[in-house]
Amino acid sequence: MNFELDEMQTLLKNSVAHWTAKNYGFEARSKLVHEGGGFSEAHWSAFVEFGWLGASLAEENGGYGGGPIEAAIIMEEFGKALVAEPFFAVGVLAAQTLIGMGGEAAIALVHAMQAGETRAVLAHTEAAARGDVGCVSSIARRTGAGWSINGTKAMVWGGPFADQFIVSARSFGATRDRQGISLFLVPADAPGLSRRNARLSDGSRAAALSFTDVSIPQDALLGTEGGALDALARGQAHGIVALCAEAVGVMDRVLWMTRDYLLMRKQFKQPIGNFQALQHRMADMLIELELSRSVLYRALSRLGSPVDERDHAVSLAKVQIGKAAKFVGGQAIQLHGAIGVTEECAVGHYFRRLTLIDNSFGSVQNHLQRIAAHFQRAA
Repeated sequence: MNFELDEMQTLLKNSVAHWTAKNYGFEARSKLVHEGGGFSEAHWSAFVEFGWLGASLAEENGGYGGGPIEAAIIMEEFGKALVAEPFFAVGVLAAQTLIGMGGEAAIALVHAMQAGETRAVLAHTEAAARGDVGCVSSIARRTGAGWSINGTKAMVWGGPFADQFIVSARSFGATRDRQGISLFLVPADAPGLSRRNARLSDGSRAAALSFTDVSIPQDALLGTEGGALDALARGQAHGIVALCAEAVGVMDRVLWMTRDYLLMRKQFKQPIGNFQALQHRMADMLIELELSRSVLYRALSRLGSPVDERDHAVSLAKVQIGKAAKFVGGQAIQLHGAIGVTEECAVGHYFRRLTLIDNSFGSVQNHLQRIAAHFQRAA
């Protein structure tokens, strides 16, 4: 496998890094999170103008011929800057789910999303799911005019900024049946839809949704009725890998921030970075970071593989990067001392983001169980 970026990928990486360095300093981000609601229309317009929302999509899907590697490049650089806007929710999770679903309506929606004409996000996760993509208790019933949806969604990434929701609901079957899950496009202002916005621990935003007899037309169904599970699993696999790439970017920034602090902070008239015990801890942080890069590369290379192989590689990446995130973030806090947990110190904000990523789309324990199940099936 060639681990070198090609010319276009290098240009993409450099352009994202340049933009974040210019527009997303720590003070500017803090102001955006605390005073700007966690979203800037100017930033989002830049994402559209630079083509980043379509950089990881094939041309037939309205993109520019890229793939998961391009998404990982953007997410890693966004992780280094703690970008708050819902690029992940729109450009990765929702887009990849729609592409997996297929059909004219779904692909047309992807085109509109990458062109900045709409911000549609996926409303799928439910409180009881615990990372199980097939756990859906929300119900969609046929009516004379179309469909009626009832249920709740617990963690809708980018929900406060969405104008449309791609909602998973059961048109038949029990809560954990593999068949019966359908996807519907629901306007954010639909009668009966209640949205409760929340600021997460890292400053980003999400929403909880409640559907009470929400009526939508017949053509709001995306793709085939009852056949959305594979598309949802595809979207989640791409989403996990993208978040893993973001976590690698966060850990990379945390490592070098900590290095700079150890060289600046003095004790006994010398930088504490000269102390061998602290150098060993920095070396351990670097090892965990590079192990995380390796499993990320493996997961990226398996996203197009058969489902069982793909999901195994994704779970391996989630486990390694989840453990590494706790270690690298925790060591950075300790090496900074008490200042590391203050609001004014950037490293604490990076640690919060790592913690949120670790707890998203299934915990380390959930993915360890999936890895064990994979080996049992192979035995």
